[in-house]
Amino acid sequence: MTAAAPGPVPPFDHRRYVPVLLTRQGERLAMRELDDATGAGATPLFVVHPIQHNPETGVPVRSVEQHVVKLAKQLADDWGTRSAFVDLRHVDTATPLPDGSHPLMRLVLACRDWDLPLTPVVSGAHDPAYRAAAVHSAGLAGTGVAIRLGPSEWPGIGTPLGDGHLLGLLAETGQDPEQTHLILDLEDQVSTTVAITAAALRPALRALPRAYDWASVTVAGTGMPTGTAEIGRDGAADIPRSEWALWRSLDAPDYRRPSFGDYGVQHPDPLSGFDPRYMDSSAQLRYTIAASWFVVRGRGVKNTGLAQIHDLASQVVAHPEYPGPAFSLGDRWLDECARQACKAGNQGLWRKVTTNHHLTYVVVQLATLLGP
Repeated sequence: MTAAAPGPVPPFDHRRYVPVLLTRQGERLAMRELDDATGAGATPLFVVHPIQHNPETGVPVRSVEQHVVKLAKQLADDWGTRSAFVDLRHVDTATPLPDGSHPLMRLVLACRDWDLPLTPVVSGAHDPAYRAAAVHSAGLAGTGVAIRLGPSEWPGIGTPLGDGHLLGLLAETGQDPEQTHLILDLEDQVSTTVAITAAALRPALRALPRAYDWASVTVAGTGMPTGTAEIGRDGAADIPRSEWALWRSLDAPDYRRPSFGDYGVQHPDPLSGFDPRYMDSSAQLRYTIAASWFVVRGRGVKNTGLAQIHDLASQVVAHPEYPGPAFSLGDRWLDECARQACKAGNQGLWRKVTTNHHLTYVVVQLATLLGP
């Protein structure tokens, strides 16, 4: 697979890629290094990462205001002026900022000042004040509001209660479906038996109210587990990209084919309970290939060190599906790392490298499958 040449921005239909990405440094820097074709083919959903707490005291290392103001500049630096969605579900937004504004509004308007258009996402998981702030801030920024239905919400589509919930959220936005992007989010509820998940999802797509009027309809999810410990130390294994297999099966003519969304190379839950004081993370690379992630694991970096990543990179570049160093920045780094022509880096850099490859790979994979 070779990288696609830059071209016109594709329409927001089933060819557009919607990666759901935490706004941590690794993921953000991965976006900064994308080529123009990949950037044009993706509209990310930024899920603002939770504020880190001091492990000794449990006190947040920064205020919510500091968190969102700093992040606005970072997102503008890393994604530029291309459109994106945003969700603050992992941040405490119940308390207004010192000036009385809502944290979501502060982030959206700060990004607007950096010429980055962020479309707030609302769902039943957000309280009424959050949803009201989304509508207000979107109106000021001129971006509109998107709806994201989680695993407890979208299965109700096609029932009076489920349709009422969706249309009620739409009414709160004050928008028509033609102005509103809709995301059906499976999170990690993508069964390893894809047919079971598809059997639950297809009726919802068939029954979706005003299905062809929405600005876009996306199905997002992931087959990535919370961790890869089962692979073992010095192990390697393929983890199926079940969300990709699921999306490919959603192509019947009696419903609207959705856009594809996933969670990159990470699990959706940012709160893994990892405590660096007592726990050691293993060196690992999660490398996206056609139908799975090729995952290679080393040993704990505290005891074994970072240099073991050179051997792990060698395993990746020796894989028959490795497309070569010219495919993406991530693949170039992996080639250099395998040749020990660069420093070993750290967990954040490894996440950047594998995410950069993943985003590039999926955009090219969609373009190859569906055409321009």
